[in-house]
Amino acid sequence: MSVTVRRMRTQDAEAVLRIDEKITGRPHEAQWEARIIDHVTGNPLGCLVAEADGKIVGFILGEIRGWEFAIPKSGWIEIVGVDPEFQGRGVAKALIEKLNVYFQNHNVEKVRLMVNWNDGGLVSFFRAVGFERSEFIILEKGVETPE
Repeated sequence: MSVTVRRMRTQDAEAVLRIDEKITGRPHEAQWEARIIDHVTGNPLGCLVAEADGKIVGFILGEIRGWEFAIPKSGWIEIVGVDPEFQGRGVAKALIEKLNVYFQNHNVEKVRLMVNWNDGGLVSFFRAVGFERSEFIILEKGVETPE
C-alpha cells in the first residue's frame, strides 16, 4: 500500500468526519466540521490528509502556538486520526513526519500534544515515534450546575 500525504482541502472535511466517526463510534458534533474548515482556511500548512489509492485514510491537524504556558513557540498536534482499516500501516507516522517538516520550516524546536494516559496503545504509538512525557500535567474540575 502506497500512502501519499498532501495538504487538506475544505472538501476533504466530510471524509475526515467519517474517519473520526469510525474511530470514536459516535456521530460528530455540528461544530466539528466548521472547526476543520477553520483550520484548513486559517492554517493550511498544518492540515494534512493521507491517501491510499485515492481514498482519504487519515488526517492530522497541527498548529504553531507560542503564548500558552509561557513556553517558546511550539508545534501542537491537535488531532490525528487513521481509518481503523488502515491503522498499523504507517499512515499516522507519515502524517506526523510531514507535519514535522512544516514545524521545522518555521523554526519550531518542540512538538506537543495531549493524549489520554489510560489509552496505552496511543501512548505507546506516540512514544514509538519519539514523543516523551513533558513537564506539564492537565488539571480539571467539574462544572457545577447553579442552583
